[in-house]
Amino acid sequence: MAYRRYRKRRSTASQILSDTTFIANRLSWKACIALGVFSFSLFYFLIPIWINSQLNTLQDNMFRPVVEVIFARRIHWVRWVGIALGLICAFFAFRNYFASETISSYGERKVSLIGRLLAKFLD
Repeated sequence: MAYRRYRKRRSTASQILSDTTFIANRLSWKACIALGVFSFSLFYFLIPIWINSQLNTLQDNMFRPVVEVIFARRIHWVRWVGIALGLICAFFAFRNYFASETISSYGERKVSLIGRLLAKFLD
């Protein structure tokens, strides 16, 4: 009899943050700054502008109020992810400037958690 293994599914935001934490841990401090600026500007400015432009195409649609509520939630979520990514990359840029070794995976999870909590507080 075959045994199935089920993996716990993670949210998209959690996966984005953990992947960025993994990458930023292994980059130099200059690359962390570049990654942080790019990811923050992408998630905080560019994606919400694109979502709003998609919303503006629905001018005379009767479902616009429903779609507007859904898009507002997505914009809030995307901006929160942008803040968290910026904080994580700023931490690793500061840390990698002074230390050359990488943090363990347990430490990466801690940094990701602290970034999420600070993003919730700042949002």
